[in-house]
Amino acid sequence: AALWTYDGWYGLTCSAGEMRDPGKSLPRGLILGTALVVALYMLLNLVYVRALSIPDMAGTSRIAETAAAVLFGPGAARLISLAVLISTFGCLSSTILYSSRIYLPMAEDGLFFRSLARVDPRHRTPVASLWAQTAWALLLTASGTYSQLYTYVIFASVVFHAMIAFAVFVFRRRRPDHPRPYRTWGYPVVPALFILACLLLIGNTLKESPRESLAGLALVALGLPAYWMFRRGSGMQRK
Repeated sequence: AALWTYDGWYGLTCSAGEMRDPGKSLPRGLILGTALVVALYMLLNLVYVRALSIPDMAGTSRIAETAAAVLFGPGAARLISLAVLISTFGCLSSTILYSSRIYLPMAEDGLFFRSLARVDPRHRTPVASLWAQTAWALLLTASGTYSQLYTYVIFASVVFHAMIAFAVFVFRRRRPDHPRPYRTWGYPVVPALFILACLLLIGNTLKESPRESLAGLALVALGLPAYWMFRRGSGMQRK
């Protein structure tokens, strides 16, 4: 659950293909966005610690409301509930925005159904990808509880994070002269530490929630036959 609260920091990268200058905008947005979230989290937790004791925080599932009630009364707790609700819709909106951009380039490259590459001519939105994402989300919603679903997602996400960081080493070796608008800071130490942290998280998740973790891994593995099928059908060759 803790990892779920920090997920989404990479979402901006999914829209890089629609940026005018991703070489500048992408690293700037990632750094500023992450720094802002870290600052807000630190300030909020400072307020919680000042308002509540550790046992009080452990005994409530709505810590923001409880802290607001202690500091400013029950009326403030209701306002905080409303703010959390609005924030939730904002989070859903941004998730829909960036995750639908994953299907689009896959379809354009022939690695997914070509029909999902359709873009609305007026609004320039990936309308087919949005509908496909909606159908998949509804299917997942009916497949288990909320805690099970975020365990599936987080475990699979961390696996992909580790693979993406490893790909940095692969591309640096295979394509050393390839143009790179933005380079990995602190290479090779930083990506190596990132991979190590991901492996530790994967091991801990497997230990704490083995059933949900393996289910998430199985969902990812189901994509491999589909990838091979689409790749063969598109005629893509390894370069």
